[in-house]
Amino acid sequence: MQKNPKRDPKRTARCDVALLVDIETGTRGASGKFVVDRGSMEELLYRCLRSLYRTVVIVPFDPAVTPTIDELRALKPRVVFNVTEWVNGDRSMDAAITGLLELLGLSYTGSGAEALRLCRDKSLSKQIVNKLSVKVARELVIRPGERARVPDFGFPVLVKPLYGDGSDSIGKRSLVRNLAALRERVRVIHRHQKQPALCEEFIPGDDIYVALLGREPRVMRPIQVVIGRRHANAPVFATYNVKNTGAYRKRWRVHWIEPKLPAPVMREIRRASRAAFHGLKLSGYARLDYRLTPDNKLVFLEANPNPDLDPHSFGNNRCFAGMRYRDAIRIIVETARQSGKRKT
Repeated sequence: MQKNPKRDPKRTARCDVALLVDIETGTRGASGKFVVDRGSMEELLYRCLRSLYRTVVIVPFDPAVTPTIDELRALKPRVVFNVTEWVNGDRSMDAAITGLLELLGLSYTGSGAEALRLCRDKSLSKQIVNKLSVKVARELVIRPGERARVPDFGFPVLVKPLYGDGSDSIGKRSLVRNLAALRERVRVIHRHQKQPALCEEFIPGDDIYVALLGREPRVMRPIQVVIGRRHANAPVFATYNVKNTGAYRKRWRVHWIEPKLPAPVMREIRRASRAAFHGLKLSGYARLDYRLTPDNKLVFLEANPNPDLDPHSFGNNRCFAGMRYRDAIRIIVETARQSGKRKT
């Protein structure tokens, strides 16, 4: 009987895509195959990649490093789709993973180590973007051991970890309106996060997310967060619960829309987003977070070099507004392949 060409080891000695995931996102079965959690972003992405490429293998990033190196060397993937976020829960180590891929001479999706380091420091990234004629929220950084003081720009102030990710430790109490509340929130970040506190000018208005895709890059249609329920206790900005907790979103009728914005605002979104993308050394894809004031002034908050790739992260099929999920994933992979061996 003739062998199935898809399973012929001579034809599949080198896989098309190695999907590199955090080891906590799944388990390795008795057969040795690593299986990601059912219904997770990683599983949805894997299914999409399987529909696009002949051979896709999930590889967990093992903190011991050597097992991951051995597996990648054996697979010889044409491209690594990197969706790792940490090493042993330490998000600051994401740049080390891309550095390892560099040492192995592998092409990989998304941004390199330099971009990850620049975006990790929210204060530094805003300084870079501000020099590109993009308005940013004013700030005061208070490091462990320093005493909090009233910022020059006054209250209210949004307090968050300087190196945080995914709205970690950002809740309703993060918005403070006096010095006593500011000091308490700073203490919480110093004590529990073991890092500086970023005290940021609170910008009234709407949270706006802008995805970017490809080498140019293409600026996708903006997404706006809408808090549907009016109440004194309703959230007024995108907290951790707004982004990550379904029951909380249901309670406050949180949803996302593609807003109809004036032409000058759209032009500024495209200009500012491309400038930030290149200024922060981003690559392949990213998401930028802004606030849009009631008088249509765009204010940059932060950049996300490894945003959530769940196809429904902002409602049905709104991961990349204006483009089918399958097409966006293909562009991410092909951008990495065309770039060849990555440079940090």
